[in-house]
Amino acid sequence: MAILNIEKSFLTDNRSVLDFLNQTGQGLYIPLYQREYSWDSDNIDQLLEDLTRGIQRIARGEVTDDTKEIRFLGTIITVIESNRDNIYPVDLQAVPSRIEKLIDGQQRISTIALMATVLTKRLIEICHKVKPTNPIYEQVEEICDIWVKQKLINIFSFDLGRGKPKLKPKIIRGEKDFWTRDKSVDEAYTSVLSNFLGHFIQAYVDNTILPSLSKDKYGNTLLYNNWRRIDNWLKKTVAVAHEGESDEYVCARDIISHFSQDLLWEFKRPELVQIIVDGDNIADKKSDAYILCELVQTLAVCHYLLDRCCFTIIQPTDDDWAFDMFQSLNATGTPLTAIETFKPTIVQTADINHQQFKDSKSDLFFRKIEDFLSEANTAQQKNKRTNDFLTSFFVAYDGRTISTHFSYQRKILNDVYTNNVNLSDKEKFIIRMGNYAEFYQHWLNYDGKDNALFPKLAGYQDADLASMLILFLKSSNHKMAITVLNSMYNYVIENKADSTIDFINCVKVVAAFYFLWRSTYSNSGLDATYRELFKQLSIDKQECSIDIIKSYFKEVLVKKEIDTRDKWMQKAVTRLKYGETGNDIVRLALLATAHDTIPDENNAGMIKYGRTDLSDYLNLKKWLSKDLRTIEHIAPQTRNESWASDLYDPQIKSYQTLGNLTLLPQDLNSSAGNKGWKEKLLYYQCVTEVDPDKLKSLKDRATQLSITLNEDTLQLLQECSYNSHLSAFLNLSEEFKWDKSFVDRRTSVMLEIVWERISKWLFN
Repeated sequence: MAILNIEKSFLTDNRSVLDFLNQTGQGLYIPLYQREYSWDSDNIDQLLEDLTRGIQRIARGEVTDDTKEIRFLGTIITVIESNRDNIYPVDLQAVPSRIEKLIDGQQRISTIALMATVLTKRLIEICHKVKPTNPIYEQVEEICDIWVKQKLINIFSFDLGRGKPKLKPKIIRGEKDFWTRDKSVDEAYTSVLSNFLGHFIQAYVDNTILPSLSKDKYGNTLLYNNWRRIDNWLKKTVAVAHEGESDEYVCARDIISHFSQDLLWEFKRPELVQIIVDGDNIADKKSDAYILCELVQTLAVCHYLLDRCCFTIIQPTDDDWAFDMFQSLNATGTPLTAIETFKPTIVQTADINHQQFKDSKSDLFFRKIEDFLSEANTAQQKNKRTNDFLTSFFVAYDGRTISTHFSYQRKILNDVYTNNVNLSDKEKFIIRMGNYAEFYQHWLNYDGKDNALFPKLAGYQDADLASMLILFLKSSNHKMAITVLNSMYNYVIENKADSTIDFINCVKVVAAFYFLWRSTYSNSGLDATYRELFKQLSIDKQECSIDIIKSYFKEVLVKKEIDTRDKWMQKAVTRLKYGETGNDIVRLALLATAHDTIPDENNAGMIKYGRTDLSDYLNLKKWLSKDLRTIEHIAPQTRNESWASDLYDPQIKSYQTLGNLTLLPQDLNSSAGNKGWKEKLLYYQCVTEVDPDKLKSLKDRATQLSITLNEDTLQLLQECSYNSHLSAFLNLSEEFKWDKSFVDRRTSVMLEIVWERISKWLFN
């Protein structure tokens, strides 16, 4: 009688992305019956979120043992294909030595291959920013070569050792593609992914400019959308993290402090580290410090994706077993979140204590959490919403940082809940979570449309201002604000006395604190500041209050030496610039300078305080107004001969400072573009003109100044709403010299007004 040997029927192995895809001569064959590539933006966002959170946990020192910081990407099922006749079509001269049929996991593998091409392109671009004469060039080139030639290339290609080129796409789709020795890419690879990989490899081998996915060729595909999404993330979030624009990633200094250099660039390179730590000219995109920060931040992604992300590889020795396993693994439907698996613990607690769970307080408040999660349309959205909610909630609960791992979240929820001995304390925990979910839901859904106030604020003083500032914090992506605001909104939900007034004041305090910090410093350390507040409250067993919040934030600003006007201005004059801090920070500053100000008749082009309620710019309607949507550079970012050269000193960048900025409607901003002072002044005169009859003579006035206005521009100017904040320019002549000296004086005046308007929300 034959003996079954089940152990040898299913070969299993746990491997990192690099270990699995770096196998010599490995080709992955997707049978035609497999569905087409179908990952959408939610899947991509979840992958990028997983990478970001993992890197952040290490770089911020949130894990005691970083060797345990790995990310499981699921199970991959493959079958070794030894019969070349089962590959169709086939060029027998170009068949890889190891063919694996992808039964399950093609979406993840395809996306990782796609991401590897973007990372390859980014590293080569970064390397090219360093000139060969630069002392750091050889090291940067060596680092990029290691990652590109020894690792990333092998994620999406294999070396056949023959043919033109010798490198071939690692992944092909049955009946649509075939590995070829020397036929053209478009002839051999017709599926979207393999075709792009073929062209990318050809460009790499030919040492030409590496291609992006062409919109003309691939624009209607998910692959195109995902490539662009990953590329934008790497360029606009990862590469610029050291500029301090957002909390969405970590800066190079933090990465260098917590990641082993062996993992990033093979061995210790103290001279490169020193350049990053010193940060000389770090705002200059051509400086060594900037380029090295961009490199390190990108290498962290490479390392985490290839070395810390892993699969369980299952290789059944029989095709039928492979499909049985595939069906079994995919028959369970949408995976549950940690919050959903936490609910039975609450129900069981009620049963043990002979309580009715249905319609109890725990049930009613848990429904708030379920309502919050139910707004997610896909499993990926629900997972992301769960992660964001729990991460934020536990900061506000006791200042802790939690992982996005399902098992970790589940353990934390159960531990915290069961550690509350009394049933009433357990109930309070669920009530707190429920109220947190209610506020979070309001936060995510609030857009201020039709000038609607934030929920529960109607009828209270400064409700409009608070609603505007919530939108400011949202658009600035200041997610940590949720922790403090939610702690105060909890009392609003519970209808405690004066809670709404306290919440409105809290919004103003948080907005002022965030603005004053971000207008003078990067985001580095900002999150930790919030966590420390709640950690201390938990240790002292204190409830959050408006007085505690104000006192704490004031102390922080004292330590940062930005607690007085002069101290703040000294730093803001060099930091509060377009492109160096968030645009929403700049926009709020410009609205603050327009609020209740008038032209200074004794100083042409300057402004001064006017009467209270003269021109209210700090309100919800102004924040949402399309007429104040975009930031206009008076002297344009790209200089032409009509503008003073001293505005464009690359070290100072006076053209980016507050004194050279204003607000315009988007269409008008685009029309103004790089025009000279005479044209700009005419635009500003038109926008501030209150007499409709005079507006009709715009064309004649333009002709007198030798300015050509086309019909579209005329219509824009005639339809633009009146904007009093531009009236200070009316005292300037067409021959006025808009130069650095004037812009510096104007910046100083505006900064004084900004401090006066915004600091009082916290200090008064």
